[in-house]
Amino acid sequence: MMRKLLGLIIPLAMLAMLVSPALIRPALADSDPELDSYKADMQTGEKSWRAQKCAVYQETRDEMLDEIPRGALSPEFAKAEEDYIENGCAGRAYACPKSKTELDYANKMSFAMMSHGLSGTFLPYGCKSSIQ
Repeated sequence: MMRKLLGLIIPLAMLAMLVSPALIRPALADSDPELDSYKADMQTGEKSWRAQKCAVYQETRDEMLDEIPRGALSPEFAKAEEDYIENGCAGRAYACPKSKTELDYANKMSFAMMSHGLSGTFLPYGCKSSIQ
């Protein structure tokens, strides 16, 4: 008898754990000042983190550009990076490396940014033609 009871209680408890957040969230979504404050903090934190990442990107970029000959990057490549920075490093950018120098630069930037804890998806390097 006890075994049958446990056999029912465990699945019901697991079901309750799955269903309860779905039932509670709509009730709190619009009426809980604490939840609203938490959401605002999360949005501010996300913007702040993006700003920090963008500042690191810009600083690293400036250092890397000092190491390569002036004009080694094509105007299109340089403009795509500048536009990305001006946009707060948000959205998808396509700084497409077409020369060996641009590819080497993009690879060095990628490694440098990853060493700062940023992911490759943050970077603006990519070519539109390679996207299917």
